[in-house]
Amino acid sequence: MAKNLISPAFFSSLLSRFIYGWSNLGNTQVALGDLEPAESSYSTAIDLCRENLERTEKGFGIKRCDDLSVLLLNRGSLRLNNGRPKEALDDLEGSSVLRGRPDAIIVQNLARAREVNGYYSQSDRDYNLAISMTANEVNPFWLRSALVKLQLGDVQGGFDLLKRVDNRFPEAPEVRAAYATFLAAKGDQIAAQRKYLEIPDRQREKFTQKEYLTKVVTWPPAAIDTLRKVSTAAGDKQT
Repeated sequence: MAKNLISPAFFSSLLSRFIYGWSNLGNTQVALGDLEPAESSYSTAIDLCRENLERTEKGFGIKRCDDLSVLLLNRGSLRLNNGRPKEALDDLEGSSVLRGRPDAIIVQNLARAREVNGYYSQSDRDYNLAISMTANEVNPFWLRSALVKLQLGDVQGGFDLLKRVDNRFPEAPEVRAAYATFLAAKGDQIAAQRKYLEIPDRQREKFTQKEYLTKVVTWPPAAIDTLRKVSTAAGDKQT
């Protein structure tokens, strides 16, 4: 009897409040750096959203969860930065499908997810699309696109893109390291070492650490190998 007193509209409205409560909690936890609890909060919101969609049909006065794409984007982006690249790719592909049309933020994250999972050709296409959607403003992710092009053997295409990043962020250590990498890939070892040594000593030390290159800035293998040769030739000890 009690169940009959609860209308579908009331139930769906109540459930949706819990969905956004968990989602907002996840956002707060991310801002505080609590990534594991944040992932759990996002997962709860996603589960509730899917339950809402399964239980309710479209109708007047009935609120359905219509933000599953955003929830998957949030969790996928978090997983991408929390050592779970395969799960991140699943989330971001799901977010892209649900979105139904190109979205710059989703495409940027999807490109990076495919990159760190080793799908470089697909990643390159996604980065190209993301850049075409933000062509009037150079963004830091353009550097990642340039390094993917290097991985695929398109040294000149990657270098042309990186030069635009360098014009916008000329003093950023990672930009200088990437610029040195491209100079070396183009065969100018002396210029590569000179550019590499422009990085301040304390910051340059990070780029001698393989773990930093593979797990923090997560460069593709070709870029890592090239930069390590440059840094060795410049006199820095590799770790």
